[in-house]
Amino acid sequence: MIERRDTQAVGRWAIVEQADQLQAFFCTASCPQFAALHLDSGYLRLNPGPGSGWGTSIVILPSYWCGGTYHQGARITATWRVERQTLVLTTSGTLGSGSCRLSASSEVRLSPPGTGRIAARITVRVEGQVPLDDRPGEAFKPLLLSSMHISRTRWDARAACAAGSTITIPQQGWVFLPPVTTRDFALLGGSSAWKANAPTLAVRLAQKPLAITGWVTPSRNPNDDNLALWAAAPRILSSYTYEVAATRP
Repeated sequence: MIERRDTQAVGRWAIVEQADQLQAFFCTASCPQFAALHLDSGYLRLNPGPGSGWGTSIVILPSYWCGGTYHQGARITATWRVERQTLVLTTSGTLGSGSCRLSASSEVRLSPPGTGRIAARITVRVEGQVPLDDRPGEAFKPLLLSSMHISRTRWDARAACAAGSTITIPQQGWVFLPPVTTRDFALLGGSSAWKANAPTLAVRLAQKPLAITGWVTPSRNPNDDNLALWAAAPRILSSYTYEVAATRP
């Protein structure tokens, strides 16, 4: 079977639609790939440029607990346009069903990449109200970083940072317990036996500080995203904005 591979270009940006991905390229002397939006899950991956690897993803749909079920990631639809030199991805998707159903739309604005860095400004709007489960620190997650850390030598993220404090990622259990309230947090990349030059992803919330925490599930599978770091809110946020930058460590 031949996969669909449609290429469209405006200015220096080019988008390749392949299977369940929108792949974004920025062309100067060459056309390296800087982003991939996974339409089957709503995960966004950023690459700081030539010589860098792929690593931690941003889950652009909110995640939440409702009715004893955890809802994270869902199929999305996406369109794109270029405003001057900014690539704008517009997405929409639905999580859950029945009384636990939420819809969300987002605008992802990718700035032209710099040397070893690419940044996006993401605005999300959530429609609907659901009865969140009583799970402090994880009932509603407007933003989640999804990564892999299965051993001391095999990882996409080697450490976590919040409010300027950096900690080693545990082999299992909570990351930042109690949570750290801040606008700034990150998963730090680097090179491991699994991957060379995995990027650091750093987030800055545009609005008020939120509780930052995370969780590691033990795994031996090097393709398993077993590490999550997120911003938590005690209620559903109907609108929020944040900036995320991928840099080569």
